[in-house]
Amino acid sequence: MKKNEKTNVMRLFDRKKVVYKSHFYDNSSVLSGQEVASVLGQDPQQVFKTLVTVGKSGQHYVFVVPVLRELDLKKAAEAVGEKRLR
Repeated sequence: MKKNEKTNVMRLFDRKKVVYKSHFYDNSSVLSGQEVASVLGQDPQQVFKTLVTVGKSGQHYVFVVPVLRELDLKKAAEAVGEKRLR
């Protein structure tokens, strides 16, 4: 993504007057959230990843998780009332 491009979330934040700071990186060899935080010079405790899942019902669910953690699909499914997520 180029520095002047905005995501839909950024546009939503702008409309709602939410203050945010965006970070960009061009390193395609970065694989993990911890590596992304390092490349950006950010504390990994303050960086989050967004994960989209699909329930058995076909419904989509979005979870925001700290980059140093993994999403527990069983607990996530229970939280949204699904039998399982993928």
